[in-house]
Amino acid sequence: MSATAQDRRRRNLAAIHAAKRDLGMDDDSYRMMLREIGKVESAKDLDAKGLFTVMEHLRRVGWQRAPRKRVAQHPGTPHNLDREAMLQKIEALLADMQLPWSYADAIAKQQSGIERVAWLRTQHDLKGVIAALHVEQEKRGLLAGLDELLKERGMTREQLASRYQLKNNWHRRRTTLTALINDLMEGRLQ
Repeated sequence: MSATAQDRRRRNLAAIHAAKRDLGMDDDSYRMMLREIGKVESAKDLDAKGLFTVMEHLRRVGWQRAPRKRVAQHPGTPHNLDREAMLQKIEALLADMQLPWSYADAIAKQQSGIERVAWLRTQHDLKGVIAALHVEQEKRGLLAGLDELLKERGMTREQLASRYQLKNNWHRRRTTLTALINDLMEGRLQ
């Protein structure tokens, strides 16, 4: 039997056991169904035709495969996203900035020592992650505004930093970005 046939058989056997559970069948009813429909004592003894016949019977009596769980749009999406409104807010902020969940996980680790946002239990910790994401969003907005002003003046960030001797990481500081934007808009920087 090929590997794909073995995988298919394993999936079908798992589906039969899931159907037994989902339909609330006790062991006696299950065994009787296997004897009557599949002509076997145990599901492991079913051949391909028997698997098909038993699966069809289970569908006729009302069993359906459970729909696949929501596939996360971003790797690392917390399992409890639908239960926590603040996690949904975090997801929206991450999506807006096109950042992965690992970014929020790193914030959680830095702020509270907890490895994953999904594991945060207090509203205070979740609010801290949201606040940090708002700060990042603000920095990105300021930087985009500065880039637009520089483009209008035919300058690059590197030229600005060199001309005005800006310190390292100046583009990550909100106060510096705000001051540069104000100075450019008021004509104090050329």
